[in-house]
Amino acid sequence: MLQSYTRSHPPSVAVRPKLIPVPEVICSINEEPENIRENIRGNIKRGFPQVAPYESQDKVIALAAGGATLEETFPDLMEKRKNGMPLVTVNGSHKYCMDRGLVPSAMVMLDSREFNSRFIYPLSKECKYFISSQCHPSAFDNLEGYKLWIWHCAGDTDNEDLLKEQYGNNYFPIMGGSTVTLRAIHLFRMLGFSKFEVYGFDSCIIGQHHAYEQKENDDEQVIDVIVADKEFRCTAAHYHQAKEFVQMIGKTGEYYDLAVHGDGLISHIIKHPDSLIKKEEVN
Repeated sequence: MLQSYTRSHPPSVAVRPKLIPVPEVICSINEEPENIRENIRGNIKRGFPQVAPYESQDKVIALAAGGATLEETFPDLMEKRKNGMPLVTVNGSHKYCMDRGLVPSAMVMLDSREFNSRFIYPLSKECKYFISSQCHPSAFDNLEGYKLWIWHCAGDTDNEDLLKEQYGNNYFPIMGGSTVTLRAIHLFRMLGFSKFEVYGFDSCIIGQHHAYEQKENDDEQVIDVIVADKEFRCTAAHYHQAKEFVQMIGKTGEYYDLAVHGDGLISHIIKHPDSLIKKEEVN
């Protein structure tokens, strides 16, 4: 079951059992495979506790992604956080929330590149950090003494041998797509949470590509896409994430409820899950 809304208590929107595949966009990993392998090799030997399945919990958690609508929906997020809703940030949304007085309950990071270790700042003793084993070792270095758990990406067959050598069969890889938001949903589902209110999960350009400056995305290719006659401008990465979201919901959507705030591409896909197409393919 999925929901898309801007109110506090929206009606449910049914998801069709089968989703039509959307066109392919080729996106490659943004780090050399040998660097990712070396990151994993070193990080898993450091003795950090792993993410593992946890009993079901009835709490709704807020998940803050970095899309432009995070700014306009932030007052609602702030109110719910102040009323006790747990808040999970990913990448740059962590600093965005911290700078505005919201200390997250947890922060998730996936990217392997060294310069993305900046995403863990500002550090907070109140926050739990969930850092992928493929992240650069500097992220782990700088989190010594903080609440830190390591997690692993499902589907990374090239590096399964490292995990098996270190953990045997006692590890629990996190499924999902190529972006941290998609992985975070499944990470917290493994931790027992099944109800999410998601902010800034646009997967499109609405004035800008993020709610904050992120220069590495400034020069990305832009694609025009259409969902149910509404046009969106996306980077190639946005479009690839949207396609993966459709596929992900088709496979695992029955196991969690998502309430996606804002008027971005993902919100419209939820309402029209079989209509994502590139503009040039419209006759």
